[in-house]
Amino acid sequence: MQPAIAPSERRRLMLIVGLCGALGVAAGAFYVAAFAATFGQDWTVFFTAVRLAFDGHLANLYDVDRFTALVDARFGLPALGPHPWLYPPSYLLLLLPFGLLPFAASLGAFLVLGAVAAVVAVQSAVVRGWPRWFDAAALLLSPAAALTVALGQNSFWTVALLVGGFRLVPASPVLGGILLGLATYKPQLWLLVPVALVAARRWTALASAAVTAILLVAASVAVFGLAPWQHWIALLSGGGAYARWTTVGELRGQSVYACVVLLGGSRTVGLLVQALAAAAAVGAVWWIHRRMRETDLQLVVLLAATLLATPHVMDYDALLLVVAATLLFERGLVDGFRSGEIAIVTLLWLSTAFPPVLFRVGLIGSVLTALIVAAALRRGGYSNRICTSSPITRTG
Repeated sequence: MQPAIAPSERRRLMLIVGLCGALGVAAGAFYVAAFAATFGQDWTVFFTAVRLAFDGHLANLYDVDRFTALVDARFGLPALGPHPWLYPPSYLLLLLPFGLLPFAASLGAFLVLGAVAAVVAVQSAVVRGWPRWFDAAALLLSPAAALTVALGQNSFWTVALLVGGFRLVPASPVLGGILLGLATYKPQLWLLVPVALVAARRWTALASAAVTAILLVAASVAVFGLAPWQHWIALLSGGGAYARWTTVGELRGQSVYACVVLLGGSRTVGLLVQALAAAAAVGAVWWIHRRMRETDLQLVVLLAATLLATPHVMDYDALLLVVAATLLFERGLVDGFRSGEIAIVTLLWLSTAFPPVLFRVGLIGSVLTALIVAAALRRGGYSNRICTSSPITRTG
C-alpha cells in the first residue's frame, strides 16, 4: 500500500523529475560532443591491455610511458598525457572475452551488457511498486552515465556487481559473495565491502567473496604468470610516471581530498580531511549494516560512503551516487519524504554533471554525499526505534 501524495506535491515531484531528465539528456549530448574526437578513450586503454595479453607482450603492461605510446600509436589519440593501465591483472582476465571482438564492437558490447546488468541490479534493490522504467531512466539518463559511455569506462559493471551482490546476499550469500568478489577489480571502491559484511555478520558471503577474489588472482597467475602482479605492485608503490599521473588523476573526481585541494588546501590538509571522512564513512557503514536489514538504505549508505572513504575517485565513479540518490528518492515516494531529502537527492543526482576539476560548482558534491549518508542514517535510526509493522514493501 502506497501513501497518497498530494496533487501539489505530485506536480512538484514531476517537475523535478522532468528537469533532471532534461539536464541528463543535455549532459549526455554535451559529453558525447566534447569527447567526439576521443570517444571511448578509456576503452582504448582496456583494449590495448587485452591485445598485449593476446600477443604475449605483458612486459609493457605496467610501463606507463611505453604503454601510453602503444595506445597513442594504435589509436592516434591527441596528446592526452599519460593514460596508464592501473588495474590488477585479475581485471585483465575478466576483459579477455571482449578482446575477441574488433574495437568498436567490443566497446559496444562492454557498455551495453554493463548497462543492462546495472539496470537489473538497481531494479532489484529499490522499494517495489513503482514503474521499472523509472529506475532505468534515472540511471541511464544521468550525467555520470553519459561520462561512462563517452569514456568507455566500467562504472556500469561496478554498480552491477556491488548492488547486485549486496542485494543477493540475504537470499543467496554464496552467489552474492561471488559478485562482490569479482568487484575487487576496483579495490579503491571495495574498501567498505568487508566492513559491511562483517557488521551484518554475513560470514558466508564474506567467505564467498574472499574465495572468489583469491581464485581470481590464482587464475590470473595461471594465465599470465606472476610477473604482472609483481609489476603492478611495483608500479603502485613507486614514483615516476605513475606519481605524475596520480597528481592529476586524483583531482578528476569529487573525492573529499580533491575538493579540499581544489579549494586551495595543501595536499597534507587534503589527506587529513580525507582520513577523517574515511573514518566517518566506516562508522556509518558499520552502523547501518549492524542495526538495519533494509537493503535499499544499506546500499544508499554503502555507495555514498564508498566515495567519501577513498581519495581516488574519478568523475565516472559518481554513477554510484546516482544509484544512492535513486534508492533514497524511491524510498521517499513510498514512505514519505523527510525534511530536506528531496533537495539532497535532486542536487546530488544533478551534481554528477559537474566534475569539480572542470566546474567549481561540483565541489558541493562531497557535501551532498555526506548529507545523503546522514539522511539514510536518520531514516534507519527512525525505523529502528519503532516496533510496529510498516506498509512499506521491504527489499531486504
